[in-house]
Amino acid sequence: MFIYKKSFCFQGKNIYFWHYKWFRTIYLFGMHKKIAPVICLAILLLSCKQSYHVTEMSGTIVQMDSVFDHSPHQKMQALVQSYKGELDKEMNEPIGYSAQFMDYKRPESLLTNLTSDVMKAYGDEHLPQGADMGVMNVHGHRATLPKGKITVGNLYEIYSFDNTLTFLALKGSDLKNIFDAYARIGGAGISSNVKLVVEEGKVKNVTVDGKPVQDEKVYYIVTLDYLAEGNDNMAAFRNAISSQDTGITLRDIMIDYVKEQTRRGKEVVSALDRRIVINK
Repeated sequence: MFIYKKSFCFQGKNIYFWHYKWFRTIYLFGMHKKIAPVICLAILLLSCKQSYHVTEMSGTIVQMDSVFDHSPHQKMQALVQSYKGELDKEMNEPIGYSAQFMDYKRPESLLTNLTSDVMKAYGDEHLPQGADMGVMNVHGHRATLPKGKITVGNLYEIYSFDNTLTFLALKGSDLKNIFDAYARIGGAGISSNVKLVVEEGKVKNVTVDGKPVQDEKVYYIVTLDYLAEGNDNMAAFRNAISSQDTGITLRDIMIDYVKEQTRRGKEVVSALDRRIVINK
C-alpha cells in the first residue's frame, strides 16, 4: 500500500511573464473588473504543477496456491489459454535426440563442453580468421539436457537468458588472466582445443591448439555478451582490442545446431576429454 501527499508549486519566473501577458490582455479587451480577477485566479491555478511523494509504504506476502484455482477469472483464463495452446505446441516440438544425459558443473561437464564447442564452431564459420576458442560460464546453463528426445522447450529451459554471442579480439597477456580466473573458480566452459592444467588454484600449464599462449598474439574468442562485459570473473575481457555483439542469442544457435544434427541423421553427443584438469 502506498500513501501519497499532494502539494502545489508555481513553475518559475517564465510563468510570471506569461501571466502578465494574459492579465494585460484581459484588461485591454475591457473585461468587467468583477470577472477579471476570477479569470486571473483560474489562470494562476492552472499554471501550478501538482507533485506527489511517498510518505508511507507497506506490504504483505500473498501466497499463490490452489486457493486461487477455485474461482479463476474467466476472461483472463480464456486469454491465457488462447496463447498457451500455441506456445505449448511450439515448445513441445521435438527437434533432435540426445545420446546422453548432460549436466553442467565444474571443472568440466558434458553440457558446458558441448555449448563451448558449438560456440567455437559458430565463430569458425563467421569470423574471417576463425575462432581460437569458445568461452562459456557454467551457470549460463539453467537446466540439464535429458537423454532422449530434445524439444525446443528443453533448450529454452537450459539457455533461459537472452544472452547473445559476442566476438572478442584479446591479447594473449589478457587471455592468461582469463585462465587465471578459471583456476581460481575451479573451471568453466571452454572449447576442446584448449587444455588447461590447474594446481593448487593456479595455472600450471595451458595451451591453445597445442601451443602455449603468447603474450603479444591476438586471440579471437566467442563468448556471451554478459561475459564480454567482464561479469562472472571475466574482468580481463574488458581489455579486448575489439568486441562485436552478433545480436544472435546462444539459445537460437543451440536450436539450430540440434536441428542440423538431426538433418544429418546424427544424435547430439558430448564428451569429457580432460580439457580442464584440476590437481589438488
